[in-house]
Amino acid sequence: MNLTKVQVARMIDISAVKAESTVEEVQTIVKAAKKHHFICVFVLPSFTPVAKELLKGETEIFLGGAVGFPSGATTTTSKVFEAEELLEMGCNELDVVINIGKLKSRLYQDVITDIEKVVEVAGIIPVKVILEVNLLTDAEIQDGAKIIRDSGAEFIKTGTGWTGATTFEHIRLIKKTVGDSIRLKAAGGVSNLDVLLKMYQMGVSRFGIGHKTAINIMNEFSKDTTFKASGY
Repeated sequence: MNLTKVQVARMIDISAVKAESTVEEVQTIVKAAKKHHFICVFVLPSFTPVAKELLKGETEIFLGGAVGFPSGATTTTSKVFEAEELLEMGCNELDVVINIGKLKSRLYQDVITDIEKVVEVAGIIPVKVILEVNLLTDAEIQDGAKIIRDSGAEFIKTGTGWTGATTFEHIRLIKKTVGDSIRLKAAGGVSNLDVLLKMYQMGVSRFGIGHKTAINIMNEFSKDTTFKASGY
């Protein structure tokens, strides 16, 4: 399959979700999303109204909301409230951080209930659940992936981007565990077009990428270039 620049852009959630992300960066990612047709813009909750206003009139660019970000350790009640507030602000997708500490503590029922409550509030709005693979053992990644798969969420997301890079081995482990039963989003470490294409070939269908890297990836395309995804 040959992937065009627009097809790649439609797999990218461009983000400004670091603690130090500024309103200027929010403006930058919205401008980039409009220029390159990125599928979704993600900002931290307090900047959601700013991004919503900047996206006014756009029908093909989604607004993403970050829930329990970045630790996942807030209470379920807090996550539900945050999800409700973000939905009221106009978010079209939600990325929620799994309760990492409870997953590592093997308090599995607490973990799945935490996710299910957010999924219930979201209704038809897609929910991506963040595993934060760099803080987990292989066994914990597998356990978490199964929980997310069974929770009703639409995606497993590999990380917040705060703790390190997602590797090809992380992707292989998750795909080995859940196969094609749930969609996969990679975030953290998608540093260039070659990495993105290889992960796509491995089964990743969405990518969370910081604004500078996302723009650089688009700049790797010449005007009429297509990249062959097969062969990776």
